[in-house]
Amino acid sequence: MNLKKKAWPTAVAASAAVAIGLGFAGAPAAQAASTISQGNGQLLTGTLAATDLGLIAGNGGASAVFTDTTPGTSAESSTPLDLTVLSALNVGSGNIPLLGNNGVITLGAVGQYGQAVNDGSSQAFSGTVTGAPSLVTLPGGLPTSGNSALPAAEVKVSTAQILGGTNLVGVDFTTQTLSAAAKETVGSAPQGAYVVEGISADVDGTIVAGVATALNPVLNTASAALGAVGITLTNPLASGKVSITQQDLLDVAGVANINALPAGTDLVSYLPQAVANKITTIVNASLASVQTQLNAVSNLNPLKAAAVLALGTLNTAVTGILNGLTTTVVTPLGNALTALLSLKVNNQTANADGSWTQNALTAGIGSGLASVKLANATVGPNLDPAAIPAVNGDSLAISGGIALLLALGWLVIRKRRQTVAAAI
Repeated sequence: MNLKKKAWPTAVAASAAVAIGLGFAGAPAAQAASTISQGNGQLLTGTLAATDLGLIAGNGGASAVFTDTTPGTSAESSTPLDLTVLSALNVGSGNIPLLGNNGVITLGAVGQYGQAVNDGSSQAFSGTVTGAPSLVTLPGGLPTSGNSALPAAEVKVSTAQILGGTNLVGVDFTTQTLSAAAKETVGSAPQGAYVVEGISADVDGTIVAGVATALNPVLNTASAALGAVGITLTNPLASGKVSITQQDLLDVAGVANINALPAGTDLVSYLPQAVANKITTIVNASLASVQTQLNAVSNLNPLKAAAVLALGTLNTAVTGILNGLTTTVVTPLGNALTALLSLKVNNQTANADGSWTQNALTAGIGSGLASVKLANATVGPNLDPAAIPAVNGDSLAISGGIALLLALGWLVIRKRRQTVAAAI
């Protein structure tokens, strides 16, 4: 028997088996894959009574997860929010839709994005794509959902709709830009950034209307004398609505911009005083206009003296009303709003699973009826560099193939040497 001829194919087969084993014996099973990094951008989450909005089918975020079996160097997701999956949810005594054109919350064009990288870093974003914080870098052409003609978010509630009974206050809050971003780089703690910009709020209800009602009799008393010299008096609060700008809120807060507010600040807490300040500004501007018109009346007009007296009496009466706004507006409006609405900005959470979330705006509806977190970005938990597997499934297969080629090459060389030796 020729033992040398039999040994050659046997050695080849054995070497191939060893090489294949090198490539695949160490490859982890799919179910045992280790998560290296993860990032999730989710526009809307929170709770409605006992319902977790983040767990509703179809309301998932743009979730990217990189494991030791993920091909390439990173994983990305940009799945936009499906607004229809939440359209059937209602809130409050008026059974008002939570989301939608006639609902408590309306959304403009918003996107979601998550990225997870093989080095243990990740980033996430959700909200207004054109207003993304500079903390993260977004890919071009990120898909969006919602109506681009609308503000990024609108929250519209009233005590009558949500709590029932008299409509003490109604608030229509809008923000033109709303976004949140989170990032975790290798070996560093997570970072977050948010943008809430271009905000405004229209406030109405019986509390605001009460000031207009108090003005009517004093305006009526003066209207005859002023009308006699061609000046028409109107109630500047006749609409029953006061419009508050972002600057109005910042003035009450005493800061230059929204980002200067402490984490978790409730914007609604500034509304009562902002409304009182705006009422004072509106009414005083109206009286100043009347004074300017009266100054233009000729002193030769025999009716001017009566008009001047009437305006003086009006100013005194109005001053009394404005001086009482703390009692008639600020306190009752604050009480009503506390039961109705909160709008907290810049909320940061270290989650129990080791992940970290930056939220731009959380709307609290009613006394625990709903807590809706708008614009959320979550990163982690990510592996530390030392704990990241040196190879993944792809690299194991590649290394196995290389090992097989090296083994076969070595056997070919050995066979040739044996052949040469036999011929000598």
